Amino acid sequence: MTHTIRLRPVVESDLAQLSRIMFDTWYASDAQYADQQTCEHLYSMARFDTAHYLETSTHALVAEEVAESVILGVSMWRNDADIQRYATSQKAIAQKELDRAYTFAAQDSHFAAMLEDFLADAQRTIDLEKPAAKVSQAELRLFMMDAKARGKGVGKRLLAAAEGSMRESGASQYYLYTDSTCDYGFYDYRGMERVAEQHRVPGPGGSIVDKYIYVGQL
Repeated sequence: MTHTIRLRPVVESDLAQLSRIMFDTWYASDAQYADQQTCEHLYSMARFDTAHYLETSTHALVAEEVAESVILGVSMWRNDADIQRYATSQKAIAQKELDRAYTFAAQDSHFAAMLEDFLADAQRTIDLEKPAAKVSQAELRLFMMDAKARGKGVGKRLLAAAEGSMRESGASQYYLYTDSTCDYGFYDYRGMERVAEQHRVPGPGGSIVDKYIYVGQL
């Protein structure tokens, strides 16, 4: 049976599937030996994480297996030239989830501490990528695949769509952040240039990671 995979813009109803992929990719290992409450908090963080990237992007595309409406991956990016035109609609999709997380944090000190760690780590990343941001006109904010997407060319299609949009906006260079929990060798393979790195620095939740900033030419 042939499965048709289409790329389409993110809609609000996608957040549940995207959060599940986010959880499986970056939070499941922490949840493996955690108690039930911590697992629930980690899933809430995965939902916040997804909404945070969506809010700070101007464009977001999912790759969807049409027959079963299953999301296989997502790319979210920001074109500097498109901020005024598109950012409002992206924020509107994410805002309900962000508000829910901040309300929960006001009621639960454990989740509040997780959220504080996340935001502190996000600021450290912003500081690391500032030099690349100054000379780039776009940023790949999130590039995330479900395990079921392997071997289907989903990642190539999503990245090509993002890069095409960046070019259309007038960008000649973009940058991205990744770390040692990701397959960062993919960006080396694509010929992107690693322009900044920090080794053995705190990530969310106190985990120790190596951080990398890459730039790509368009």
